[in-house]
Amino acid sequence: MASPSQDLELFVRDALLRGQPRAAIDAALVQAGWSPQQTRSVLDAYADVDFPVPVPRPRASLSAREAFAYLVMFATLYFGAWNLGSLLFDLINRTWPDPALNQYVFRSTDGSIRWAMAALIIAFPVFVFVARRVARDVALHPIKRLSAIRRWLTYVTLFLAATVLIGDTTTLVYNALGGELTLRFVLKVLVVAAIAGGVFGYYLADLRREEGEAARGRPAGQWFLVGAGIAVAASLAAAIAVIGSPAQQRAQRFDERRVRMLEQVASAVERHAASERRLPVSLDALRAWSPGAPQSWNDPQTGRPIEYRVIDARRYELCAVFATVQGEGADGPMAEEWRHPAGRHCFVRPVPANDAAAAAAEAAAMAADAVRATAGAAPPR
Repeated sequence: MASPSQDLELFVRDALLRGQPRAAIDAALVQAGWSPQQTRSVLDAYADVDFPVPVPRPRASLSAREAFAYLVMFATLYFGAWNLGSLLFDLINRTWPDPALNQYVFRSTDGSIRWAMAALIIAFPVFVFVARRVARDVALHPIKRLSAIRRWLTYVTLFLAATVLIGDTTTLVYNALGGELTLRFVLKVLVVAAIAGGVFGYYLADLRREEGEAARGRPAGQWFLVGAGIAVAASLAAAIAVIGSPAQQRAQRFDERRVRMLEQVASAVERHAASERRLPVSLDALRAWSPGAPQSWNDPQTGRPIEYRVIDARRYELCAVFATVQGEGADGPMAEEWRHPAGRHCFVRPVPANDAAAAAAEAAAMAADAVRATAGAAPPR
């Protein structure tokens, strides 16, 4: 038994063979209950040319090359959109930090920002290149708009974008009802809505062009690519302004190594003071005292030694030359005491009073205070 679509195709072909005009065939089918979309799709399968028998138009076919192009295009679209959103989220977190988060969490976004930047630098140009090639190919061969994989991936993209938009709006309303709307939350909602809404709007318009203008097939998506390119370029520029250029990042890593080296020296100096009841006279003496100490405490970039100087019996000074400023955004638990400007900077550090002699003196003083308090409280004879 023939399917309804086969019955429709046979009827249209027979009507065209008998010389019936297309308008009359369309009107008869609509009157019989067929939808205009069904009748138009079958009538459009035959070319409107003067020939004794109906001439079929070429049908869309899928080659491995086209499947590869569409899969790469949509995969880079998803990957780029996700990382663009992640980058903008991190920039919002850095610009409007949450007071509940500590400085270490605040600075740990540097790695996430660099990853998102790297993903956009690679994925977005690939997406633009493949999208332009696909659009040019469709413009030359409009029938390729009817490609099955193109339609499937387009509808999957619309589904994902619509799901994100619905979830985004639901989250916004939920937080609004709970009175928890903050500036950073609203900005994140707007970021998600802009990315998902842009993708949804473009591909919905693309499907409408397929249904209404497949025959004309002009390359589409120029404004979408231009807008996406502007958004990506602006996000990358903002990220570089926040975390610094690659040269600044390298200089910051050298400064972090300098701080770690200073921490090692300070720890060794304090161990020496606790054991020997005095500060080491020099770094060479400290290395000789501690067999496990590094052979040299030299600057990792310039090779110059770390400067060490004894101020008095309980204080010493460590100096190094830094390339960057480490201020409010410093990471790690030692950030406060190791903040520094760019250039040569010295840290004056006291030796903690935790050696045995100090502890014994403190215990004796406490015992004496207790004796005096007891004696003062005794009744007179």
